[in-house]
Amino acid sequence: MAVKVGANNKAVLAAVAGLIVASLTANPGASADTGSCALLGTVGTPEVTEDDSNAGLDAMPAAETAPPDEVYLRSSSESFNRRWAFAARDGHIYVKEAAVSGGWRQLPLPGCLEGRISGVSADDDEVMAIDRDGRFFTMDHALSAPKDWNWSSRYGNPLWTGPGNALPADTLDWSWSVLSPNEDRHWRDTADNDHSVGGAKVSHVFALTDGGRRIRYIDPWLPADHSYEMATPARGGFRAVALSTSGSTTLVVNRFGDLYTRLYDFDISGADKVFFRYSYDDQRGLPPAADMLSERVDTHYAAIQLPAPEWVRQPKIPGDITDRVSVHKTGIGSDARELRVEGVSGNRTGYWTKMLTAAAWTFVPTDQPLTRHRLDNIAADRTIDESASPAGDSYGGTSVAGWTAHIESFDVAVTPTPLRLSFTDGSHLDLVLHTVDGLRQSPQQSGIGTQSRHFDGTIEVPEQILNSLAAEPASVREFLTATLGGRRFTDTAVEVTTSEFRISEIELTMAHQ
Repeated sequence: MAVKVGANNKAVLAAVAGLIVASLTANPGASADTGSCALLGTVGTPEVTEDDSNAGLDAMPAAETAPPDEVYLRSSSESFNRRWAFAARDGHIYVKEAAVSGGWRQLPLPGCLEGRISGVSADDDEVMAIDRDGRFFTMDHALSAPKDWNWSSRYGNPLWTGPGNALPADTLDWSWSVLSPNEDRHWRDTADNDHSVGGAKVSHVFALTDGGRRIRYIDPWLPADHSYEMATPARGGFRAVALSTSGSTTLVVNRFGDLYTRLYDFDISGADKVFFRYSYDDQRGLPPAADMLSERVDTHYAAIQLPAPEWVRQPKIPGDITDRVSVHKTGIGSDARELRVEGVSGNRTGYWTKMLTAAAWTFVPTDQPLTRHRLDNIAADRTIDESASPAGDSYGGTSVAGWTAHIESFDVAVTPTPLRLSFTDGSHLDLVLHTVDGLRQSPQQSGIGTQSRHFDGTIEVPEQILNSLAAEPASVREFLTATLGGRRFTDTAVEVTTSEFRISEIELTMAHQ
């Protein structure tokens, strides 16, 4: 999550900046999770003007053991933004100009980080480094001159001033992602409406976990936990072996070479209702808001269309590939993304590439050694992994009005969920329950447990049922008109534990089955 502020709302940005500074003053070294390596830094504060010079680069020592002359793919060991390339080797970080071949230098690090770095990922003007214990350390101003770079161990609420965080213990792969007003400017929702990123950024660590079936997105403005997650394609039936994320666009691949992309983050999901207005009603054709305040309150302008964008299947690559995948920004807007996959064509190594919305892949030879595992890139669609057992919990119960309800396989990382109502006259009503994992400021356990988990829910009545209401049984008509007011969409609070599932708007409590 990052606060979004339009051009006409500078006062809001100033207020947020004041809160950040106040939090830093109150918690100058809060770093319970980073041991003795407590670093304040500037990350999360309003951006300074970029310095286009290389000031500070010449003061760095030349790399004794240099990475490859060029970095073509972003990963958790080598990465780049539009100005700089970074590589993690032997506990250190090396840097060079992205547009220049070779010239690697060793990046000076705070003493407590020197020799302890195990991974690095750059996106936009921030760099995320992981130490040997999986802990997060963020470098700010990464699109400016090296003299401006600085490190922070802060992570988590309030306002990116929390005590720190780390990768989930079962992380298979990870990537740093930044969606920003300076580099991206806007992103496109499922109604094809463009929404301004605003006056601040959306920064996340995306971590592939749970045997490749889930992705935890870890936001530095939110509680220091691993509770926010999305399932891989096919409702988690896809078992990914690698991922890459840039500008909130995630690319995943499985062992059979199936590739999917998704535009998704905390704000895009529908969770940031403090700063945005969302709607399941059709927003196509409505004018875009001029600024954040208008987008938030004026129904004349398009709200952010829900549900959020889903996974998009990418075409198979017509050649040999490895599990080293990469996505990076190429310009303004959320469609300005290039996909790359390490591979072979003929007798030459290199990478397969295409723009996000392009129809076909092309090969670019680099003659660098392959660095990752070759995949069984078969032509058939192997999206569903037969070894992946269904996830989720089922609930059922009877309402005070006498009708019963049932939910099959509810999963916090998947939406929507079918909701079936059964009436005493034998008729049924199949509804759709949308759930969004909302804004919270206290830690939440992952998944569903004994700790109550709260969602922003919306009950959807399928349009074909509303259009043929007169033909429905009397019990169904009564429920739709009296309980749901004849609306297609009804917002409701949803509260879930391992024992109960509550939908407040229809006064329903179901038990775990």
